[in-house]
Amino acid sequence: MSQTGLVPRVMSALSRAELTGVNAHTLAVALHRAEMSGVNFEALSERGLALVLLQHCDYPITAQELSVFLGVPHALTPNQLSSALISDEQAVNYVRWLPAFLESTDAYLQRNSRTMLRWLVAERAAAIASQQPALNLLRRLADDSNTSPKLSALLVYALGKCGTLDEDYDRVIRHAEIVIIHDRENLDLVTEALYAMYPPALINALQYFLEQTDGAPNRQQLNTGLLLMAKVAEIEDRAFWQAYHEPLSRLADRLSALGNRHSASARLLDQVEKQLAYAAYEAGEE
Repeated sequence: MSQTGLVPRVMSALSRAELTGVNAHTLAVALHRAEMSGVNFEALSERGLALVLLQHCDYPITAQELSVFLGVPHALTPNQLSSALISDEQAVNYVRWLPAFLESTDAYLQRNSRTMLRWLVAERAAAIASQQPALNLLRRLADDSNTSPKLSALLVYALGKCGTLDEDYDRVIRHAEIVIIHDRENLDLVTEALYAMYPPALINALQYFLEQTDGAPNRQQLNTGLLLMAKVAEIEDRAFWQAYHEPLSRLADRLSALGNRHSASARLLDQVEKQLAYAAYEAGEE
């Protein structure tokens, strides 16, 4: 194609135009579709090329298009994914197709697929949960001993929020343990997943880390427990604090015992006690 320099120039201009749903990733899909349709690029002016690309610009509808979308050598960001333009059906299909890319040797394909999976679970959990077979390839990854520990947090998040207690509980707990040991910066995903799937599992994890701190506690274990508790303290659902008021109160007592030795636990205790007090007050008002 003699106009090879024109295509990237037009695509770059369109991606900077701040048009809804138009970005480097959807434009890559547009170019792929135009090529598959046999568009004669040499016959197009710059304006004509822009119109053709905009005509074909959209989010992927096939696994091949998803590969093109994710393989763009730019980091995909959540604001490039539109809830208004990605249907529930597309979201479910993406979850079916994404496992093929999550451990790709292509750095952009791997990173962008993981970004998209996290976004899909956050934005479309109900739609995905209604189509349980769509999670089967993620379950297969969770069961594979060769799966990277760096993928465990996403597996916990996806299966914890979209899977079922009977089918996925053991997988979620197993990979949550991996995250706690190897990937603590993603503890927020573990907290959210356990809270969504089975809150007692979240409380059990807290009890494990905070109740084994007598004497000279293991610093890493204590820090992990405090991180988990900090995430729990952010939960605003009063029903959660009311339903599990007794075990959470015992954990608050444990934090209180640690308070004299660890300033971080003292600050956290204040947050937890406020949540417990609000829950008790509202329960009394009912």
